[in-house]
Amino acid sequence: KQWYQRRVAITAGKIRTKNGNSELEFKPAKLSDKGTCTCSAEGLGTTDSVDIQVGGVENEVTITPKVTELTCKQGDASSCVIEFDVTSTIGDPGANDVKFWKLKDGELDEKSSSSKEGNTFSRVFGQWKKPSRSGQYVVVVTVKGKTYQSEPVTLTVLPKD
Repeated sequence: KQWYQRRVAITAGKIRTKNGNSELEFKPAKLSDKGTCTCSAEGLGTTDSVDIQVGGVENEVTITPKVTELTCKQGDASSCVIEFDVTSTIGDPGANDVKFWKLKDGELDEKSSSSKEGNTFSRVFGQWKKPSRSGQYVVVVTVKGKTYQSEPVTLTVLPKD
């Protein structure tokens, strides 16, 4: 079996075989994935193929981290802040609509609230700036009943000297 995207062979990353079936997976899907994908298979003396249309529209909510990695030091007087810019074409999310989550094994684990200034949502680590707070953080935005999740930001809190 061979997969093609816009007539170019796909060779890595997006293809997996499960129970004898070949699957093409876009994770995360991007608008640039839109178009025709073809799966070609060869059997005993025969070949066959099928075209699959991959659709897509621009995201209604876009979440952009200010930085993807942040390093802070325990006991340092300067603030340690994770920030995301959130833009929406379907409504203006407030601070209650945007929650920060610490990931554990890739799953949402610890929830905390956010502060909002313009389109920027932030989570400040003040007295809680401890090495145990290190990890990956995402925001989950809820607008008109739909939820959107950001890519993770990696926070590293170095111990006191």
